[in-house]
Amino acid sequence: MGMDEWRAQDDSEAVPSSRCRGCDLPVPVNDLGLCSNCYAKLERDLIRMREWEDSEVAFGVPAERLEALREQVIREYGAAFELLEQPHEYKPKNKRSESRATQRKRKIAAQAIREYSTEDVLQAAQAFIQAQPEAWVNFSRVSQHLYEQFYRLKPKHLGAPAAKYSSLLKFIADYPDRFQLRSEPERRGVYWIRLADG
Repeated sequence: MGMDEWRAQDDSEAVPSSRCRGCDLPVPVNDLGLCSNCYAKLERDLIRMREWEDSEVAFGVPAERLEALREQVIREYGAAFELLEQPHEYKPKNKRSESRATQRKRKIAAQAIREYSTEDVLQAAQAFIQAQPEAWVNFSRVSQHLYEQFYRLKPKHLGAPAAKYSSLLKFIADYPDRFQLRSEPERRGVYWIRLADG
């Protein structure tokens, strides 16, 4: 995928069902819970960090061209991280912000379950889908629910120790006996989920 194709995706390709986990705005999000702008920032940060395996943009780029891709990102957007925290960088604590977004995040974190297992996450996903009036549910809604319910949820810590899932979507896809997933060919990054027929 070239840089021109990768630049901020059209928000019309996602479903407006929840707030973006990056900017906290009520805009269409993908399966990671990010709007097109924040997803583009995440991709650029992954490239800055040389996390080639986690980057959709870097996928398929020949190894000898990866550094050139990183240099292009830095040349066009700067070296500073846009969404992720700068690795190994000390940031002095500022006064606590009292914005509505910050208050909401604190409230979610305070109510989140701090000790949980893979089975707890799977059951929470099933219960959420079952509670919806429609059979097929936009996966971004399920994703946001799980991230809010479980404190600092990290997909790579779920499932078998060797699994190392890079996203909730890949984690859920490993349980076809419980869930069915489908994507929209015309809408990149939009997925739907329902309970498997039992």
